[in-house]
Formats: sequence, structure tokens, C-alpha cells
Amino acid sequence: MKILKIRFENIHSLKGEHEVDFADGILADAGLFAITGPTGSGKSTLLDVITLALYNRIARVDKNVSNAILEDDGGIMTRNMTSCYAEVEYRVNGKNYRSHWSIARNRNNNLNARKQELVVVATGEILESGTKTPDKNQEVIGLSYSQFVKAMVLSQGEFSKLLQAPRNERNKLLEDITGAKSYREIGRAVYLRFKGIEKQIELKEASLEGIELLSEEAISEKKETLKTLTKNKPETEKAFQTASEKIKVRQELQQRQTEEKQLKTTKEALEKDLTDFKPYKRELEQHEKLSKYNVNLRDYDLAIKEVGQYDTEYNSLIKSKDEAQKLQQSYLGAVAKLLKENVTIKTANEKLDAFRSKITTLQAEEKKKQSEASLFQGQVSKEVGKINQLGYNLSIAEHPKQFKTQVQSFTNSLVDTIENSGADSFEQLNSQLEVVRNSNEIAAQLLTKKEQLVKNQAQLKTYQDKLQAEKKSLEEDTKAIADLDKKVSTLKKEVETLEKTLEQQRKHLRLEEYRLQLEPEQPCPLCGSKHHPYATEEPYFDAKEELLKEKKESLDRSAKHLITLNQKNKFQVKEIDSSSANIESLRAEESQTLDLLKALANELKWDHTEDLESLKTHRIALNQQILNLEKSKQAFQADSILKDLNESLKQWENAMDAFNSLNKERVALYDGQDINEKTNVLSSRLTRSVANLSSLAKQQENIEEKLKEAKSVKTKKEENLKEILIKEKFENLQGLRKAIISEGRAGKIRKRENELKERKTRLSEKETVLEKTLKQLTEKDDGLVSFEVLTSSAEETKKKWLELLENITIINERLEADTKLRERQQVVINQLSLLKKDRALWKSMNDLIGDATGNKFSNFVQDLTLEQLIGFANKRLSEFSDRYLLDIPTADEAEKSDTLKIFDKYMGNARRSVRTLSGGETFLVSLAMAFALSDIAAKNVKIKSLFIDEGFGTLDPETLDQAITILEKMQNEGDKSVGVISHVSALKERITTQVKLEKGSLGYSTLAVVN
Repeated sequence: MKILKIRFENIHSLKGEHEVDFADGILADAGLFAITGPTGSGKSTLLDVITLALYNRIARVDKNVSNAILEDDGGIMTRNMTSCYAEVEYRVNGKNYRSHWSIARNRNNNLNARKQELVVVATGEILESGTKTPDKNQEVIGLSYSQFVKAMVLSQGEFSKLLQAPRNERNKLLEDITGAKSYREIGRAVYLRFKGIEKQIELKEASLEGIELLSEEAISEKKETLKTLTKNKPETEKAFQTASEKIKVRQELQQRQTEEKQLKTTKEALEKDLTDFKPYKRELEQHEKLSKYNVNLRDYDLAIKEVGQYDTEYNSLIKSKDEAQKLQQSYLGAVAKLLKENVTIKTANEKLDAFRSKITTLQAEEKKKQSEASLFQGQVSKEVGKINQLGYNLSIAEHPKQFKTQVQSFTNSLVDTIENSGADSFEQLNSQLEVVRNSNEIAAQLLTKKEQLVKNQAQLKTYQDKLQAEKKSLEEDTKAIADLDKKVSTLKKEVETLEKTLEQQRKHLRLEEYRLQLEPEQPCPLCGSKHHPYATEEPYFDAKEELLKEKKESLDRSAKHLITLNQKNKFQVKEIDSSSANIESLRAEESQTLDLLKALANELKWDHTEDLESLKTHRIALNQQILNLEKSKQAFQADSILKDLNESLKQWENAMDAFNSLNKERVALYDGQDINEKTNVLSSRLTRSVANLSSLAKQQENIEEKLKEAKSVKTKKEENLKEILIKEKFENLQGLRKAIISEGRAGKIRKRENELKERKTRLSEKETVLEKTLKQLTEKDDGLVSFEVLTSSAEETKKKWLELLENITIINERLEADTKLRERQQVVINQLSLLKKDRALWKSMNDLIGDATGNKFSNFVQDLTLEQLIGFANKRLSEFSDRYLLDIPTADEAEKSDTLKIFDKYMGNARRSVRTLSGGETFLVSLAMAFALSDIAAKNVKIKSLFIDEGFGTLDPETLDQAITILEKMQNEGDKSVGVISHVSALKERITTQVKLEKGSLGYSTLAVVN
């Protein structure tokens, strides 16, 4: 998989559209390139563009990018922008694909849904669009987001920590690097599951102890008692029912006797109510006889009301007519005031039309002249704009006469400027300006060369001082190397002598057993001597173990120091050569710059030996001369514009004079704005007043007719009612009205009459039923026994019955409870059995991989991962250097130090901790491990694009050179594109092909591909 090209717009600090082509141009030719720039300039943004376009993810946010993240976090889209996009082209298995991601704000400033699609570049076929595009990219590439980042973005700084960390910390780092945190969670989950099951078993066992069951004897006893009680139940129940029935009959008989007394009282009350109702009944009968005259009374009342209404309406019309006549006179007065002459209702409208026509004509003339004045004023304003574009500040006045004064003053100043320029024509002035500008450009080149010369001389002095210091340091180190050579040689001889002496002493000590076998006057089996001085006493040896150890340590330190000094010497020789070359280059550059400086100074007739500030002063004088000439040039141009300006100003002034004259004439007649509206309103009011008075006169005649007719109807109704009063023998109309009661009162009387009838019927029925019931109850009741005796007997039988029922219930409940407890006990036993089986399984699992922190399983898995990682790392390390091999500490070594170990082939395969490696060696080993993780993460996918982040800042120049050589070798052998993200100056000098990012003043950055 290889990244070919990225395109993006408004991502992070990189505002606007940008494109980086890795497959064509200088990046493709170089293969190895650096991504450089200060902190915060956007180096990591290029990686964000790739992952955003492919997976909708970036490293700074640990989840898919959503609208909420864009809004809340304020990242990804450049500040103050309304849209952004990221696009990447890549190649997999010889086929090119383009993945696009974009988002934009709508007119309400809300984010629309993101757009994402995957396209085959050759055919334009859309493989996927929408939210499923990241999944399709994963399918095509063969890597998930996590695998992609680990395989293509190598952050070897994490592996530097990994190399020297103890086991638990190392495995935690390895978890973070590989993303394999689930194993720790599994180990913790197993432990928690095991402990949870143990807790459940404890609870179940405790619940079993709390279950109390009946014994078999107690169960048999309770069942026998229950059998006896059940047998006696019918007899006891029957006795209780008999006694209860007797009580019930006696109580009902007493109740009915009481009801009989109450019924008698109720009958007496009914008779009284019937007597009291008789007057009301007579009132109702009279009402029903006379109610037919209600219609006559209502018609008479309506006739009276209608006469009153017409009379009121007639009086109101008389009043309205008077008011309308007054209003018409006020309208005529308003017309007379407007026209400044008297008018009548007949002549008013005609005179208003004539006045309106005259005013309208004057207003039209006014408007025409005003438009002409505005047109000429616009032409004046246009000419003023042309003048102001030349750099002047001529402001147009509100009135032409005021502006005329300003123009005259401006014209005088232009004449002075043209005269002071000394030029007779515009062409002559242009020629002078061209000469001075040419001199100014030469002066700019001269200043640049002068600044370059000053900078060159400063650099030359710096390199000369550096060369002197390096030569002095080399001389001191060379002398120190000679001294160390002598010291190392001497120490080697001393160590060899001491080792031989100690070896001889150890041999003597090993002959202890043989010395004990020596006998006096008997020859020694080895030497044949009969004299044995050490047969009975041990020989004395001056043991020098500690001295030997000290000498060896001193020799080791001196040898290491000697190696370091030799390496430093080599580096210093290179640095001296480099400084000498730089000095020669700077001297050549100084000479070339000085020649150019002299040539430019001669052309300007300046002295090149003057200091930089003096030369800048000469340049400022040239700039001032250009400004003065430019000002004169503007005066010539403005003067030509003034001719057109004066002509337009004259026309503007004439148009304004005509407008003012017409305005004065019109205002003398009418000082308002809309004459049409004014005359139309007055005309409409007069017309409406005439129509209104005519309408009121007609209404008056109509109402007079209706009033006459209503009075006639009233008289007829009144005669009819007088005949009814005679017929029904009433003295007056009030008597008839009083006899006809309201229908509401009549309804209440009828309702009361019906209620009394119903009460009488119900009492009669109740009396019949009560007599029959009393007869039946008397026959059933035992009158010889008192109520107290009956009650006492019933209470006793009830008590026996309730006691029997209670005893049966208690025994049944206890037996049922025991049965349920036995069932519950069995359930708990079954659950406990299953839990114990579960516990056995999870105990085995816990013993193998479980613990509270999850370290046990995580360490096991990460140890396997580390073995695999070290295997791949050693393959990579062998490509970098043939000196080292990584290894995992043994159990014995782990007790002392469980950091990773290293085999040093240059030191006889000596095995030591990685902590003993230098900074440069640690970098190379961690870089090999970073490549190894890339190999593991990529699996079967061939990775042809790599980005290496961090780590180069800790390297010395020689190791940095070695690391870059390794990367170049890797790029050339595998046809890979390798990008190194760094801000190390030496790296920028070594890798000349760069994607360069620079921070701007407003927080935005710029991007350029340079070589």
C-alpha cells in the first residue's frame, strides 16, 4: 500500500487549498524526505489529512469524527472558515483509489452531514459513498485504522521508553503501542467473575442455614390434629348457623315492628301535606283556564315596544341631520381656506380640480429641474472621485456655490505644485520619474548585497572561531589518547601478572588433601623430598583478589574512555574539515559579493565602503524624490480632470437656480407635499356629506310612516284586551296578568301534586307488604326465649366455630410453609451445586490468568508479543548494524534487573542491559523495534509509505548521519516513500527534499515542497 497524493482545504492551521504529491515531482524522485517546521505549524496535520480521508479518524481524538466533535472541540476545520475537505490517493495491488472526506456549514451556520466517498481513479467508478466509506477503505487496504497507524506512522520515541522499562511497566507500554488492552480486561474480568461466584456461594450457604423445617414427628402430629378438626367441622358449623338464624329472625321482627310505627307517622304527615296543598291546586286550575290569553297580552306588549322604538329612532335621525349639516359647512370652510376664496357646495369641486391641476404642473417642473441638478451633481461627484483616486482629498459640498469656492482653492494649489515641479509637460515629468525609479531599484540591490556581505563576514568569523576551538580540542584529545594508550598497556600487563599469581595460589590450595597424607622422613610422591615444611601448617599466601578486581575495573574504564576519545577524534577531524570547507566557501562568496557591491555603487556614484545605515539613508532620499515626482504627476493628471469638473459644476449651478425659482412660486400657492391627496380628501368629504344628508331625509320620511302604522296596531290590540276583561269579569289588565301565573310556578305546583300522589301510592304498597312480613316472622320466632339468651347462645357457637376454623388454617399454613421451605431448600441446593461446578472452572481460569489488576494474563500475552516483536526487531537491527542482538531477560536475570538484554558481538557476545547503550545506539534499536511493529501490524499488506515521527533530536551528528543512511538504504532497496517529521536543523541540512511548513502572523501556516 502506497500513499500517492494528498489534497486538502482548511484543515487545522493550514488555511486554503493545498496539495502534496508523493508519487510525482521532487518528492517521488527523492523517496526520502523531511516534513519540517516549528512546533504548531501543522506537521502532524498531513498525517491527520490521510487518516481523516480514509477512516474519518485523527490521532488527537480517540473516536470517529462527528459534527458534535467539530462543534464542541473546535478542531479540524480552520478557524472562521465555512467548509473543509481532505482527499488522499493511494495504490493497492497496482490499482489507484481516491478517498474523499468533506464537510460544510449551511446558511444558518450549522454543520451539514459529512460527505465521504471512495473512487477508482482510472474509471471514476464510485465503490462506496456515505458513512460506510471507512469500512470499504479498510477492506481495500487490508488494514484497520489502528493497524494502519501502527504500520505507517512510526513513533520510535515510545520504543525508547519500552527498552529500559521494568517488566510490568514495559508490558503496559507494549499494550498502549499494540492496542492489545483487552487481555488485561479479560484477566481482570476472570478474577472478578471468580470472586463473584465465591460470594454467591457464601450467600447461598448462609441462606441454607437460615431455613428451619418441621420434623417428621411434628408433621404427623399436625396432620392427625387436622383430621380430627375436619371431622368436627360440620356439626360445629350447623350449630353456629342455627343460632345465627334465630338471632336474625328476632332482629328482623323487631326491625319490622319499628317500621310499622314509622309508617303510621308517615301517613299522618301525608294527610297534613294534602290539606296544605289545596289552595295551590285552586291557583293552578284558574291559571290553566286563563293561560290561553297569554298570546293577546304578549302581542299588546310588543305593539307598545315597537311604537317606543320608532319614536326613539325618529328623534335620533333629527339629531343626526343637524350634525351632518354642520359638518358640511366645516368642509366648505376648509376648501375656502385652501383656495383662499369663498365657495358653495355646487362650485367647490370644480374649483378644487382647477387648483390641483395648477399645483401639479408646478411640482412636475420642480422635479424636472431637481433631477437635472442631481444629474449634474453626479457628474461633478464622478470627476471628484477621479481626482481623489489620484491621492487627493477633495470633498464635494452640498450646494454648488459652496463647492465652487473649494474648487477654486484646489485649482490654485495644483498650479503651485505644477510650477514647483520644474517640468514643462507631463511627458517630461514621466521621464524624470523613470530615471529615479531605476536608481531606486539599483539601490535596493546594493542594500541586499551589503546585508549579505555583513552576514557573510559574521559567519566567517564564527566558523574561524569554531575551527580554532576544534583544533585545540583535537590537540588535547590526541595527547589524552597517547596517555591512555600507555595506561591501558601498563594495566593489561599488571592484570596478567596478578591473574598468574592468583592462579598459582589456587593450585596450592587445591593440594590440601595431599599435604595431610605426607609422613615425616618419607619421600614426597611428587618431588621425592623427605623434608615437608607445610605438612602440618598451611602456607601463607598474599591474596590479591581485590587488587585484581580494581585493576580490571580500571582497565575496563580506561578502554571504554579510549574508544570514546577515538570516536570523538574521528568526529572532530570531520568537523575540522567541514569548518575549513565552510570558511573557504564563505571567503569565495565574500569576494563575489564585494565585486557586485562595487559595480552597483559605481553605477549610483555611491561609496560602497560606507556602513549599512548610511546606505539606507541614501535609499530613503531616493524614495522621497520618487514621492515628490509622483505628487507632481498627480497634479498634472488632476489639472486635466478639472476642465470637465468646472463645466459640470456650471450646469449644476444653473439647474439649481431654476429649481429654487419654481419652488418659491409653488410654495406661495401651496406649501404641502401631496396636493392630490389633499384635494381628493376634501372632494370626497363634500360628496359624502351631500349623500349623507339626502339619505337622512329619506330615512326620516320612512320612519314617520312606520310610526303611524305601529300606533294603529297598538290601538287594535288594546280594544281586543278590553273585550276579554269584560268576558272574564276582571276590573283591569293587572288583575288578568296576576291570575295567569308564570309557567315555572305552574310547573312546580304540578310537580308537587304528582309527588303527593306517588307518596300515597308507595305508603299503601309498603303497608300491605309489612303486614304480610310481620305475620311470617311472628310464626318463625320463639317468643318464649328472650333476646339476651339467644345472643349468648349465638356468641358461644360462633366462638367455637371461629376457633375451629383458626386452628385448621394455622395447621394448613404451617404445613404449606414447610412444603415451600423444602422446595426452596432444594432449589438453593441445586443452585449451590451449579455454582460450585462454576467455581471449580473459574478457579482454574483465575489460577492461570486472573488477578485484580489483570497483570497476570496481560504479562503472559505481552511476553509472547515481545518475543515476536524482538524476532522482527533483530531482523531489522541486522540491516542497521551487525553488532547487537536484542533478548528477553532469563528468570535469574529478572530477579536482579528485568529490563531487556542485548548481545554485543563486538565484545565477545557479552550480554548486558539495554540501559548500557548510548543515546545513538538506543535510537537505532528503538527504530528497529518501530519498523518491527510496522511489519507485524501490516501482516500480509506490503507497506510502501512510512512516516517516522520523533527521536532525531537526541542524536549526535555521526549517529544522525548513520540513521539517515539506513533510511536511504531502506528506501532505495524497497522502493518506499519515507517521510521524517522533525525540526532538527542537522536533519534539514542532510535531507534536502522537504515539505516545509511555516507559521504566519495570524495563526495560519503555509506549506511548500522545496529541494
